[in-house]
Amino acid sequence: MLENIKSKKITGKKIRTNNNKIDEIISLWKEVPTLGLSGDIYAVYYNYESDFNGDFDFLIGSENSALKDFADIKEGKYMIWTADSQDAVGSAWQKIWNTELDRAYESDFEVYSQDGSIKIFIGIK
Repeated sequence: MLENIKSKKITGKKIRTNNNKIDEIISLWKEVPTLGLSGDIYAVYYNYESDFNGDFDFLIGSENSALKDFADIKEGKYMIWTADSQDAVGSAWQKIWNTELDRAYESDFEVYSQDGSIKIFIGIK
């Protein structure tokens, strides 16, 4: 499904990483209970060096966090994928990487909603 998304600012904690450093990403996820986040939780991928093979900034946060790091989700068209559980997010990303998409590589994000649903938004040119 394709959707137009308005820009929004997410505040939280960020790291510079890449998809070969999954341990760093997992370590940041383990910090979530200590970050004081409320509402929907966002995982934002931005400041891409190149494509999904290069380095990028990865931030976990929310729209109302008091933390200082922030990511701007860019306004634009996003292809939306869903995951049935947190364990299914990795396999959803594998499908995304194997799908022919004209990706923007400006900002991509996951939303972990309070109702338990998980959506992955991929920026499209």
